[in-house]
Amino acid sequence: MYSHSLGTAIASDNSSFRDTKSQLLCASVAKSRPACHRIHSQVPFMVDSNIQILVVDESTERLELLIAALKSSGFHRISVVKEMGQIVERVLELKPDVILIEVESPNRDTLEQLTIVRDRHPTPVLMIAQDPEAQSIHAAVSSGVFAYSVGQVSSDRVRPAIEVAMATFESFKALRAELADAREKLNHQKRIDRAKCILIEQQNLTEQQAHQALRKMAMDRKRRLIDVADDLIAMAKIFRS
Repeated sequence: MYSHSLGTAIASDNSSFRDTKSQLLCASVAKSRPACHRIHSQVPFMVDSNIQILVVDESTERLELLIAALKSSGFHRISVVKEMGQIVERVLELKPDVILIEVESPNRDTLEQLTIVRDRHPTPVLMIAQDPEAQSIHAAVSSGVFAYSVGQVSSDRVRPAIEVAMATFESFKALRAELADAREKLNHQKRIDRAKCILIEQQNLTEQQAHQALRKMAMDRKRRLIDVADDLIAMAKIFRS
């Protein structure tokens, strides 16, 4: 059985999940718990047995086996969805800690449901499928799947697989937060530079003098540098109109 840990890093100007442009894809043969941990770091990601798990499977036989494996691994807060079309509704209702979805192969309708979940209520998703094709795996990760396992997940492997999905999700959130912070800083710097250009043009200052003037205004008014810059830009627009 092969297990693929899938993380997504946003690289577009829009910070929404929908506009994701680049993906992190790590693969490991998930024959043991350490193999799953090596995907992320040397520090194991421990999963609380009390987490709420939403299991999605249209096959009664597979569903029973998966629930038995989960219970054998110590998980008991398990909710079930037997129709793929109900995934979004149940996720928004239950707000599970992780979603386990078992399919023969991820089809368009299933991926559309997961895409909506990704955009409306981001949740770690572990997909268990029989389809090992790279195209299917990439389609799944693009729709919000964070771990993709080929073949049936036995009781001794279900917890590590869940750990992979949740750890990758947490790493993704951290990456996304860092990227959002970097974008905000870049945006602030652009506005500050614009304000400095206004001072340079209007008062014939050097760039250093303009920066010092902005800093002095910020200190005198006890405001952030970006707020003073925005005020200056707004005033300049008024005078130009």
